[in-house]
Amino acid sequence: MPAPTTAAAVANAFLNLQDADRGTFPRIDPMKLQKLLFYAQAWWLAYKEPALFDEEIYAWPWGPVVPSIYSEFRNFGSQPIVGKRATELIKTGDRIYDFRVVAPTAPPGDVLDFLSMVWGSHKHLTGIQLSNATHAPGEPWAIVKDRYGTLNNKPPIPNDLIRDVFKEKIGVGNTNTTAA
Repeated sequence: MPAPTTAAAVANAFLNLQDADRGTFPRIDPMKLQKLLFYAQAWWLAYKEPALFDEEIYAWPWGPVVPSIYSEFRNFGSQPIVGKRATELIKTGDRIYDFRVVAPTAPPGDVLDFLSMVWGSHKHLTGIQLSNATHAPGEPWAIVKDRYGTLNNKPPIPNDLIRDVFKEKIGVGNTNTTAA
């Protein structure tokens, strides 16, 4: 069964949720966006299957990263993302250059409701605070770092590991996450 949405669509949903929110909170910068993507995938995996989006999440030195979204927003550095949304490259034909850049389809309503809950739970944190949380002992990023010893190769964080750690947080199952 395919994932219900894409990482680009989730990124745009968070940026749209931020724009609609009249509260006071740290704005979404590239680091915060990456961590929101991670937590959305993690909580989705804890409650549902298949994954929220198919793109892999990698263990980079500053925490979990979806490379395509990193590439899309890296020029913002540590500044808030303003006036830009993620895009997707879609194959349009059989030739090597048959691609075009498009805006992703918005996630379905139930996914948007879920993302709104994730936003509500995490919006008050900065990207650095969210990154620090992903580095805590027993978190998927920390388990991958402990396993590899270095993140120079930016290894993927397996969805099974993410799912098991977050299922344990909600008290579902008794999993062994150290064998990842």
